[in-house]
Amino acid sequence: MLTIKTEIAALLHAEHMHTVEALQDLEEFLANQTARRVPDARTGEVRGILSGLIATVAAEVGRHFGFEEDHLFPMLLEKGEGGIATFLTEEHAAILPLAQGLAGRAAKAMADGGFTAESWTSFHAQGMELCEREISHIQKEEMGLLAAIAMYIDADADRNLAALYQKLMDAA
Repeated sequence: MLTIKTEIAALLHAEHMHTVEALQDLEEFLANQTARRVPDARTGEVRGILSGLIATVAAEVGRHFGFEEDHLFPMLLEKGEGGIATFLTEEHAAILPLAQGLAGRAAKAMADGGFTAESWTSFHAQGMELCEREISHIQKEEMGLLAAIAMYIDADADRNLAALYQKLMDAA
């Protein structure tokens, strides 16, 4: 079991767990729906899944990635831990456009009253891809990034990062 040793790691971990839960809900919905059965986007269940996806992408994925790249990774680079920062930044570059595109498709489906057969097939495939990529990414951050934070971020920097990230979360 992971032992969280820093304030910023605890905040990131909590957000990881919330994101995993939202992605598992999306993945379960997509698996049950199948790529060929277009859901009724007017139902509460489907609107809830789509709204949850939009919120997760906007609040957690976008903010989370930006915070890591703008504030946390530069500190790790200064400590000579550029490998993990570079690797995770590359994954962010692949995941974020996929997540944002999917959230945009979800918003469009909600605004239009549903999916077409073609738009659903595309949404389904990209949704499954997002679930796979993001959950794998979170596992890497849980195992590698949180350990690097504990090893290389001192107590003052930890408090400052946690306070900054909490402000970002509160503003969302």
